[in-house]
Amino acid sequence: MWGIALIIDAHAHIWYPPSFSLEEFLKWAAKLGIDKLCVSKLPSLRPSSFSSFSEANKDVAEAMKAHPETVLGYCYVNPAYEEKAVREFRKCLEEYGMLGLKLYTDCHCLDPRVSPLIELAVEFNAPILIHTAHIQRRYIKGDPPTVSNSEDVAELARRHPKATIIMAHIGGGGDWEWALKAVRGVSNLMVDTSGSGVDLGMIEMAVREVGAERIVFGTDNFLSSGIGKIRGAELNERDRELILSKNMLRIIERRGLP
Repeated sequence: MWGIALIIDAHAHIWYPPSFSLEEFLKWAAKLGIDKLCVSKLPSLRPSSFSSFSEANKDVAEAMKAHPETVLGYCYVNPAYEEKAVREFRKCLEEYGMLGLKLYTDCHCLDPRVSPLIELAVEFNAPILIHTAHIQRRYIKGDPPTVSNSEDVAELARRHPKATIIMAHIGGGGDWEWALKAVRGVSNLMVDTSGSGVDLGMIEMAVREVGAERIVFGTDNFLSSGIGKIRGAELNERDRELILSKNMLRIIERRGLP
């Protein structure tokens, strides 16, 4: 597609049967030209228990084993489990060979219990993908206080300048213009293009505000719209290739994975 040799989805998920089939999901991804997918599995209830996230990580490891050329894994943990969460993350990195860490809404990203996980990620050159609400704090209604917004994720990246942090789904709703401006000066913070939103000009503004070198392609399982927003964006060849492939490939190679 577009003459690009490799397309990497930096933000995808595996879910629970019978509503989800990994084989079908990978088949549809391949039809759309997606070659590799970086996946996590979120426990169905939150705050997640240790048993639920460790079982979810085993499922990701099995998917990696079944599709080694296609599937890379993110470890999912609840930072509230502190040392147990750190040990689980280390196990995912060392034993399962996972790419990085996925954080959701079990804890706010600036909770002190998150820091040991970030430090371990830095040790292994592993990226951290963080679920992010793209809305200013004073406008957040109904969400739990553990939801992190773009300013929070930017502050986390500033506190850990050696970490590679990916802010999730600029297309996931909310005020993406504000979100992009909130993170534009933080060089170790990447943004992914995932989410169902396909607003006109979103990808182009991301390139203007943060630079193509800090954007990675993602779908959050919205495969068709994920590809469509990149296809429809007014991008030059260089920037399109950075977003679809080269930026995430650089992160994967830094982690030492094929």
